[in-house]
Amino acid sequence: MAPPHLNPLPAVEVGGVRFLIDRERPVAVLRGDDSERVVTWPDAPLPSRASTARLVPAPDAVWVVYEAYVPDSAGLVWSTAVRIGVDGSAVGVDIGRMSVIGADSEGIWASPAPWPAPEPYPGSDDVEAPASIDSEDLPVESWEDFQKDEDDWRRDVLSRHRNRRLHGVYTLSQLAELGDEDEGEHSYGWFASAPGDDAGEPATRLAPPPAPGPSAPVELVRFGRGGRVEPITVDRAVAEVAQDGSRTVFTFFPTNPVGTVDPETDSIGYSYPQSRISVDLTGGVPAALAVGDHEAAAVPMDDEECWDDDDAAGEATEPDARDRVDLATVSGIDWAPAGLSAEDIEAAVRDVVEQLEWLARPNTIWTRRDDRLHRVESPYRELAVRASGDWPETLVTVEFRHREYADALYRRRYRIFDTAGRPIDRQYLTVYLEADIATAHHPAARDGVIEFPDE
Repeated sequence: MAPPHLNPLPAVEVGGVRFLIDRERPVAVLRGDDSERVVTWPDAPLPSRASTARLVPAPDAVWVVYEAYVPDSAGLVWSTAVRIGVDGSAVGVDIGRMSVIGADSEGIWASPAPWPAPEPYPGSDDVEAPASIDSEDLPVESWEDFQKDEDDWRRDVLSRHRNRRLHGVYTLSQLAELGDEDEGEHSYGWFASAPGDDAGEPATRLAPPPAPGPSAPVELVRFGRGGRVEPITVDRAVAEVAQDGSRTVFTFFPTNPVGTVDPETDSIGYSYPQSRISVDLTGGVPAALAVGDHEAAAVPMDDEECWDDDDAAGEATEPDARDRVDLATVSGIDWAPAGLSAEDIEAAVRDVVEQLEWLARPNTIWTRRDDRLHRVESPYRELAVRASGDWPETLVTVEFRHREYADALYRRRYRIFDTAGRPIDRQYLTVYLEADIATAHHPAARDGVIEFPDE
């Protein structure tokens, strides 16, 4: 086995020290003008699921933030962080179901809701999917018969609508066929319509969305040294907290997102105006903060600083060849194993297996050709899913043939756990798999097998 080497995130300069922090391992190399030290934190807290690392610099440290999305939590993340000081100290903190939004010399800031939601659009709650969309009472049509009817309908559409815009739902291969047969200009795409909808121009244009109200109050928390936890309620949603000299800068949303109707596409787009205030917190964090009590300055919408807090302090630089440090003689470079129970391990494997097995189920499809729902055989055939290997080296392998894109045998393997034994987020793996198949984002077939890279 090759000796381990540091695989650093872009280096960050803080306080005359160059921080090289590994992307996956709990290890950092700190370089000064005439010194170098290695820091490890194998026992620091981590989210319960596999997480990604990002860096949030502070005036005298760099925080390594580990974030993992929590399933079924409306986009919430579970966060932990490790503070690496310029002196080589390393202290971890469990932040919980909050997103890190910045750091200062006293600690790291987190918010449970860093982005405001748009105002409800009138009538948006009235749209419901047809009751029969999930019904299994419809007869299952064979893939071949369904495709034959669709092909006949498409040929009829082409003959009647040459050189006119076409409406419908097409697979990528069908789009290619239509493009070859018709020399006219078309607008193709994915359309979501319920039975009974008209494919033509809408009868009425979208009305302007309501004027946005003020963004909702939020309780931020600063996690400080020595385990100190300092909550503060701000009367507007806060996107970022940073330090400027002796003052703390809050970047906030004065209102909820501003909606605008695009007349060309008859769709609504949203912008997120932001403003900033500078507050003196040297006397401590107050219980509440009203942004209207301070002079605010609008943040220009093209100010990229407000969208990327990874380099809010210090200067990030890309690693070079000198940063590929040999870690063979360094201890503590691997995470302590996660404390998963046998039930936790079984559930993580079962979740992936069941997602993949779902591919073989018939699909409920609405078609414009007859304005009806159809249950159609799955395009996946000869589907086989199996798990192998002991935790944390468990793999799930899926094999299948696809009726539409190729007669070759497709194969892909998925890792279920990271190196520390925590489940890897596989929430949308079938979506990504289908996209890879449809776009031919995979190696060419060899000996009749299309072998995807392991994930």
